[in-house]
Amino acid sequence: MKPTLTPGERQILGQIPESDLASLAAELSIAVPDQIDGASLAVECIVSLAQLARTEGLPLSKFDRDDLEYMTTAERTALAELCGYPDDVSGMIKAGTKVYKNWRRTRPRSPIALMLPVFLPPLARFAAAQSSADQG
Repeated sequence: MKPTLTPGERQILGQIPESDLASLAAELSIAVPDQIDGASLAVECIVSLAQLARTEGLPLSKFDRDDLEYMTTAERTALAELCGYPDDVSGMIKAGTKVYKNWRRTRPRSPIALMLPVFLPPLARFAAAQSSADQG
C-alpha cells in the first residue's frame, strides 16, 4: 500500500524546491533520480519517514501542535503508535521534542525536522491506513 496525497498536499509539496526534496530523499536513503517527479518522490519520502518513525520516532515540536490537533483521532493514534509515543497531543509533542533535541546534536543539518510538518498529514493517513490494513 502506498501513501496518497490530496490535491492540496500535491500543490504544497509541488512548491518545495527540487533541491530541498532531493536533500530530504537523500537523508532518508532514497536514490534520487535524474529527473525528479515531486509527487512520486514525496510518496517515497512518506514511506521512509514511516520506517524512520518506527525505529527512532519523529522530531516534533510545539509548532506541530495545530497539525496534530487537526488530525482525526484514528490518524493521530496511528501516528503515535508508529512512533511509540503516548496517544495524546501533549505526550506526542513531549516525546517528539526529546527526539528533536537529540537530532539537533547528532544531525544538525538534517532536512527531516525542517520539512516534517509538511509531511505530517499524509504520513498520519498512511499510518492509519496501514494500521487498519494490519487489523483487517
